[in-house]
Amino acid sequence: MPSDLATIDHPIHDVGAGTQEDPRLIVELWLPIPVGARWELLMCRRVPARGGFWQGVSGRVEASDASLRHAALRELGEELQLGAGRLAEVLDLEQTYDFASLRGDRFYRKHCMAVLLSAGTDVEHVTLSEEHDECVRMTFEQAIDLARFPEYVTELESLEARLYAR
Repeated sequence: MPSDLATIDHPIHDVGAGTQEDPRLIVELWLPIPVGARWELLMCRRVPARGGFWQGVSGRVEASDASLRHAALRELGEELQLGAGRLAEVLDLEQTYDFASLRGDRFYRKHCMAVLLSAGTDVEHVTLSEEHDECVRMTFEQAIDLARFPEYVTELESLEARLYAR
């Protein structure tokens, strides 16, 4: 699998087999919302059978996805059913991590992105898939406090700095 995807619009030719030598490609999406001069995040809690932790949205890149951007928007639609009118911009956070599944039997290569949501987007605009049992809006500080994985803290801090530097 190519580890050097030049951009989130680069064509995907191999999604990986899920082994340590050939990790399965996934996308991790953080969902910031502008609230006046500050930013909040739409966060989803995975059902207990899928880890029970807080995140944005994540999912496997499929062979039919033209690019990471395409995979991100497809996953967002599948997991939250947010309409295109709620999406403002896709940002590549340019962070990629390899990790093992919670059971340790599958291996993944995660590419981190953010999908900026339109002002006014809130939980009532979301229809959760069976992967999540709750969705809330929260501050970056709250999200960082709830982060189960150290990589999430790094990703969120990087995203927050980038948003406030705009």
